[in-house]
Amino acid sequence: MAFLLRICTMPTALIIVNGLLPQPPILTDCLRQVDQIICADGGANRACAAGIIPDVIVGDLDSITPETRAQLCTTTYLYRPSQYATDLEKTLQYAVEQHIQKALLVGMTGFRLDHQICNLHMMEKFATHLELELHDDFGVGSFLIAPEPRSFRFETFPGQQISLFAFRKTAGIHTTGLKYPLKGESLTWAVRDGLSNEALHTEITIQITQGSLFCYRVRQLKSC
Repeated sequence: MAFLLRICTMPTALIIVNGLLPQPPILTDCLRQVDQIICADGGANRACAAGIIPDVIVGDLDSITPETRAQLCTTTYLYRPSQYATDLEKTLQYAVEQHIQKALLVGMTGFRLDHQICNLHMMEKFATHLELELHDDFGVGSFLIAPEPRSFRFETFPGQQISLFAFRKTAGIHTTGLKYPLKGESLTWAVRDGLSNEALHTEITIQITQGSLFCYRVRQLKSC
């Protein structure tokens, strides 16, 4: 991969998980935003295939192929063998220990559904320790955690699809800038969700009284 000028305003890492990586334009944009690349075990195989050399690989290291090991001879391997934590959990814990303030997560989706659900669970678990963004081909996702009333703001574009999901009851949700606003309402798993709302302007705000939401912002499609 060609040399990239990395622009970081806070300690930021790219964490590569063993799922489907986004297409090169998105992946390249993520790489420009980070100053460290960390792989969760088998994510190293994905990185290698994309021409990315990680700084560190974390996990029980049982998913890395011999071909990947041969190519990543300068990478640091951090062996964490516990079977009571996933490789992503170990990697996020390592990021916290290294005082990383923000992480972009790729390879979180694709393949086994149970792995994807677990990845989201780990993302929510660590969202109070560092800023996390999930990046895939279709959009950007993040958890909005509010142990007490809190407001979140996102840059958007008119017509952008915005989805909100609560994996537990989340109360007192107020939104501005959405076609279908929420005014102090609740979202609850298997009761009510906020699939495919729509941004009206270049900014939305989401205020939560208590709980957590997963907010997914669909990318703008590029015309050929």
